[in-house]
Amino acid sequence: MITLTPYKIPYYNQKQKTEALSFSKDLSIKQPTPTTLSTFDDSFNPSWIKDENIHKAVNNLNYLKFDKKDIKTIEKLGVILPFSSGAEALKFIKSSNIRIKFDTFESNDIHARYDFDNNCIKINEIYKNTKNPAEILAISEAILHEAGHAKDLDGDSSIQEELDCLALNALSHRAFKKQFPDVKFDEDSLIVKDGVCVYADLFFDEDSTKSNLINRLKNKYGTLPTGDFIHPPSNLAFKIKS
Repeated sequence: MITLTPYKIPYYNQKQKTEALSFSKDLSIKQPTPTTLSTFDDSFNPSWIKDENIHKAVNNLNYLKFDKKDIKTIEKLGVILPFSSGAEALKFIKSSNIRIKFDTFESNDIHARYDFDNNCIKINEIYKNTKNPAEILAISEAILHEAGHAKDLDGDSSIQEELDCLALNALSHRAFKKQFPDVKFDEDSLIVKDGVCVYADLFFDEDSTKSNLINRLKNKYGTLPTGDFIHPPSNLAFKIKS
């Protein structure tokens, strides 16, 4: 489960807007797409990243490309994707000066959240020292999801917003499985099983009514508004709300 807590529009001073980030490589130079986590690209290497797993997870986004057929399938459900690729999300994270760190949560069932007041994506600290490649990739997907929430710059969430951001989980998980074929995703890990695998299954199951997806999101987000100005509600969102 990836959650979003209520937040207020933060105040950014000019120093925050213009703060320079250091890079170990020129992002304009195309590097070979990594196929193992031991050879991950580290183009995004700002000094504020202190954790190796955060470093790996955020840089996994740089070469994350969604399958075009998968995108069409998602869009037919009425989803409006916050980002069209991992690189676009990484660019947004950089330009918005978003920080990413591990933090203590009230439950292990909460995998990540976006702290709007501090402009920070927080990942459950139980994964801080993981060596599990599947969990590191799941952290990448959690970062992508929370960046989708961060993009709104409003103080609300909605069923449609959750649909849009959870669709990023589904797309990125399917893409990572192709990019890293040797990674085993059948691990007994909450962030892997409940955070990403389940949504790849639910968004892409053969049931055209998406009844399982509807039931899951009704239980998790049914009390939220159906949509808003930024996230116009789809028919699927109305079904989840009903």
